Formats: sequence, structure tokens, C-alpha cells
Amino acid sequence: MSKAIFWCRNDLRLRDNPGLSYALRHHDEVAVVYIDEADLSSPSASDWWRFEALTDFAEQLDGKLIYRYGNAKELLPLLLDELSADAVYWNRCYEPKAMARDAELKQQLKDSGTTVASFPGNLLVEPWEVLKGDETPYRVFTPFYKAALKQGFAEPYDNVESASLSQLMVAKSELQQVKAKAQRPWMSMLAEHWSISTQSMDQRIDGFLSQAIDGYGELRNVPAVDGCSRLSPYLHFGQVSPREIVARAGAKHLTGSFIRELAWREFSHYVVIHWINNADQIMAWQKGLTGIPMVDAGMRELWQTGYMHNRVRMIVASLLTKHMMVDWREGAKWFMDTLVDADVAQNSLSWQWTAGSGVDAAPYFRIFNPVTQGEKFDPKGDYVRRWVPELAELPDKWIHQPWAAPEEICRLVKFVPGKDYPLPIVDLKSGRERALSVWETIKGAAA
Repeated sequence: MSKAIFWCRNDLRLRDNPGLSYALRHHDEVAVVYIDEADLSSPSASDWWRFEALTDFAEQLDGKLIYRYGNAKELLPLLLDELSADAVYWNRCYEPKAMARDAELKQQLKDSGTTVASFPGNLLVEPWEVLKGDETPYRVFTPFYKAALKQGFAEPYDNVESASLSQLMVAKSELQQVKAKAQRPWMSMLAEHWSISTQSMDQRIDGFLSQAIDGYGELRNVPAVDGCSRLSPYLHFGQVSPREIVARAGAKHLTGSFIRELAWREFSHYVVIHWINNADQIMAWQKGLTGIPMVDAGMRELWQTGYMHNRVRMIVASLLTKHMMVDWREGAKWFMDTLVDADVAQNSLSWQWTAGSGVDAAPYFRIFNPVTQGEKFDPKGDYVRRWVPELAELPDKWIHQPWAAPEEICRLVKFVPGKDYPLPIVDLKSGRERALSVWETIKGAAA
């Protein structure tokens, strides 16, 4: 008899659940397993919702939800042995840490002879499927949105039939015991404002689609009016898929403001995967190998001397937080490690100022152009030549943008862009546009 595990995460539903559907079609018995890796020493409002959603999902499964608390990499192999299963399926998560963990676990399980497969169950489009003509990712939302619409959204998978629930395996579940321990007194107030069941969610969806979606673009900005969909928590925990919502909204709303907000949700995952906190780019910034001379000069001065000129600190911080879209805390951590004058208060406030956050921050639209900054404050390139000697022979005109130097100039000084010195890791123009687009719309990110 063929047995499999469906490992559920943020996909607590029977409708449009490709991983669960596949498992039920290809195996005689399926165990639906949820492994809780959260720190429940101080449970949050989100934990309250998650446990209520898990309870509702367990009811849909006729009580056959196997809940475990601990480390997935340790527990999944144990569950395979306990349940005599030889296959594991899941729908993909898109946070970088989860993706890295899943990749490692998939290889670990395959090496042990287990069948493993993952499915696209939680987004409208896979982030690596929407690319520009040159196979590079989009940096600005609107072009991404148009490309995703042109490509089209996948139709929802078939729903799990009630008859299939007889295939589900029963095993010990710790859900109710852990749920009871994770309650805090103030959480009782939350239940007065939310009904988390799938039935209540469907009523919410139907009401929004029939009454509010047409005026969503305007009404969502009026706090006293119930003009928002209030579907974000249901989407977050996968009680409904974005594909189902798009299908229920219908083609007439495909280019409307609500579906655009769903696409913005997609773009946030897209940016996280393709750009934000890219380890290779952060390392290039730390080592002074961004291909942008004023930045690289500053980062090399910092590494070699433990100090960086004040003006240059702002330039390198702006590139990291705006053009590269990296969390300012990454930069602050690096500065605390490498500055001889590292000061927690001054370092944190300065980074928040540059990033456009904090109590007295620079406007979000203030983005330093490292080329024009270099031309203004290091016009002859003396600073750059000192710390980036591979550019020393370039004329002043090209010292701050060596990638743009004419071929005859490069031949004359025996300089090969991309070989003798890196090409820029980020395009300054499109990077600026992307940052402005993100900051402009971030306040309205929730659907």
C-alpha cells in the first residue's frame, strides 16, 4: 500500500491545493502533517489566528490533521518512519530562509530514498517565471504587473473531494494541547472582530465581490467605510488561494484596482527572491566591489582604516538601502563591526535617516546618485584613485562611471570594464525608479 505525507504550511485549505491533490491522486493513504516551528514562549495575534485556522482545517479533514511541534528537518524523517510513508509533498514557501530550508530538506529526503515534490500553490505566478526580455527580473512594479497579466494567471486546481478524505491517515495530534498553552487573555477580544472559519471567509469574499470591489480603488482609503477586502490574513495562512479569488472575481475585474493589489502582494515575494538582501550583492558592497567607484572607495577605506568620510557614509548607505533595497539593519551591523567609532545610537539613527525611517528621517524620495555625488565632491577623482587603484589611469571625466568610458579611452589606458573592475551590480536609474515605486505604494500594500 502506497503512503505519503502532505506537509502543509501556509496552505490550510482543501480548495486549490495542488500538493494535497497530487498526494491523494497518487497514493492509497495520505497523512496531512503540520509542523509548528514557531517560538510560542510569547504567542502573538498572528499565532492566535494560525491556531484557529488550523482548528478549522482539522475540522475540514474530519479531524485527521497531524500536528507536531519542533524542527521540521528532524521531525519529517521520524514521521516517515512512524507512518511507513515513502513520499513527501508540499506547496512552496517563498521567504528566503524557508526556501533554503526546503531545498536542503528536499535533498536530504531524496538521498534517503524518499520521493519528494513541491508545487506552486500560494501565488498567482512563480517569481522566476516573470522576467524581462533579457531574462533579468523586473525592478519596478508596473512593468512586472503588465508582464504578469500578459502571461496570465494559472487556473485553480481541482478541489479535494470529500470522498478523498477517507484516504487520510489518523495519528496522534498535539494541536489542541499546544493551542491551549498558546492562548493569552487579551486574545479573546480578537474573536469579537473576526470569524476565521472557511464558511465565514467565503461569506466575506462573496460580500466583497458583490458589494465593494467596484469602488475598491476609492473606498479602501476611507477608514470609516468597510471598503477593504480584509482578506489578507486568510491569504497569509492559505485558507484561500489568490488564484481562487481571481477566478471568483471574474475577468471583468482582472485589470481593476483590487487585482492590482493582489499583484502587488506577488511583487513583494518577487522582490524578496530576486533582490532584497541578496547575499552576493551584500558581500560585493561590503568588499567594495559594487562597480560604482565612489561606493567602493568608501567601503575599502572603511575595511582598511576602520573609518569612512561622512559624505561617503551617506552615499554607500543610500545605495544599499535604496538602489539595492537591502534592510538598513544589514548595513548598520556591518558598520558596527568595522568602524572604530562605532556607536549604537548614532549608527542606528544615521542608517534609519538614510533609509527613510526613524524619528527624524530623510524623505523616502531622497536617493543619492553616487556618480553625481562623486563628480561634485571628488571632481578630480583623488579619493577614488586612492582606494580603487585599478581606476587610477582613467581620465577625470570617466573616473566615477568607468562603465561608460568610450572604447578608445579604455584602450588607451589599457582598462577593460567588467574585467579590470566590476560592472555595476545595480542599474542606478532603474534602481532609483524601483525604490520610489516601492516607497510610494508600501502604505497600501495590504489587500
